[in-house]
Amino acid sequence: MTINENSTYDPAKMDIEKIQPKPGLATNFEQAAYPTLTFSTKSRIWGDQSGNALESSDLDNELRQKTLTKNGYRCMFCGFYSQRNHVHNLTDNHRDIQPDNLQVADPLCHGWQHLGELGEGNAVLAYLPGISGQDVNHLQRTIMIALQSDDASIRDDGKKLLNWLASHRDYIKEAWGSYEPGVFVEALTRFHEEHREKREVVFHSMSVVFNPGLYSQYVTTWSRESYAAFPIAKWGEVYHNVMNAPA
Repeated sequence: MTINENSTYDPAKMDIEKIQPKPGLATNFEQAAYPTLTFSTKSRIWGDQSGNALESSDLDNELRQKTLTKNGYRCMFCGFYSQRNHVHNLTDNHRDIQPDNLQVADPLCHGWQHLGELGEGNAVLAYLPGISGQDVNHLQRTIMIALQSDDASIRDDGKKLLNWLASHRDYIKEAWGSYEPGVFVEALTRFHEEHREKREVVFHSMSVVFNPGLYSQYVTTWSRESYAAFPIAKWGEVYHNVMNAPA
């Protein structure tokens, strides 16, 4: 049955049996909006002088800007928009700066891809079942903004939430013997390329909980950009609306 866009009709009078859905309708539901966020680390390549840098030293500003613009400054893992997002090498090879190997990642999701560069004391791994890695990062970003609030009660709530997240590192230590990211880097470097997808199973429900100080330089930008529509003063209202949403 075909309906003229300029005509009017009464849906109640339509014969359901004669309605044919558009070919391909809902096929996009089969593919997740974002890839699974799991752990990785920069490839070890002989002669690579980039050290602990998250972005390749071979990546010039023009190519970086082109990559960010092409992808709308949105993180490939969680969709978070920021002018200060990073450029991520999909293969973890920082020498490969071909356009098809470059994508956008926000600083937190990018940190998951660079466990070897986080440094001691900058993060722990935590077991957080039931919460996607993307949501863990959205929550941590919100906590980091709260920790720089002028309101002491907001800062206190942020600390409590951060401590709650970090307390789940104990489950990792019990199961793996350590919650330090550096320990897991050695295991990651032994994954052969054809076994990369197994990381999603091996590290299921594990997340990176960051030291907020590592990302304090980004908080002002985040507050001005994506959080502008939901300033701290509105958080209570947002919480109330979510918790009391009609069934």
